[in-house]
Amino acid sequence: MPMFASRGAYVGKPLQLDPFHGRHPEFSAIEVAGMSFHRSKGLEADYTILLDVSEGDYGVPSRIEDDELLNLVIPRPERFAYAEERRLFYVAMTRASRGTFILCNRRKPSRYIRELCEIAGNEVRFETIDGRELDQCPSCLVGELVERKGRNDTSFFGCNQFPECRHTQQSAPAVLHRERTGEGVVVETVKRVKAV
Repeated sequence: MPMFASRGAYVGKPLQLDPFHGRHPEFSAIEVAGMSFHRSKGLEADYTILLDVSEGDYGVPSRIEDDELLNLVIPRPERFAYAEERRLFYVAMTRASRGTFILCNRRKPSRYIRELCEIAGNEVRFETIDGRELDQCPSCLVGELVERKGRNDTSFFGCNQFPECRHTQQSAPAVLHRERTGEGVVVETVKRVKAV
């Protein structure tokens, strides 16, 4: 579920942020480098892409336990769970001068994406890889509101993170409402963050 951090001013159809303004880019002077969060410290790029920012053994944060010997040499334990990995995520996310794309598993997004949503509030926008805006669940902050059928063939909207999130609502979410009615919203571009 791609995310977009955005704010500002436009009216009409939702704006897809496009650094190339609809033209095909020329890649004569492009440099692409793959590296770990650790190796990105101190570097800067126009755009960064953070891959697989999802929960799991090899996810962000990793569920693999640190060696017990490491606990003996650390002067005092961290106050927050996964504190070092949280700092590394922040380092990786802030290497971009123009935008950051965060790609994650739609069913298991990292807890850091939820924290980012809590901090940024309405500044975060979820999108599909092709740029279609998704309705973010107001309860869990990482799920997408999708239309579902209830008893007696009634329609309602529920979070796709069910059963972990049980948010439902009768009215159409904001993005779907805008798509159905053609109404515009006010948005201004700041930074780009994506996830899948």
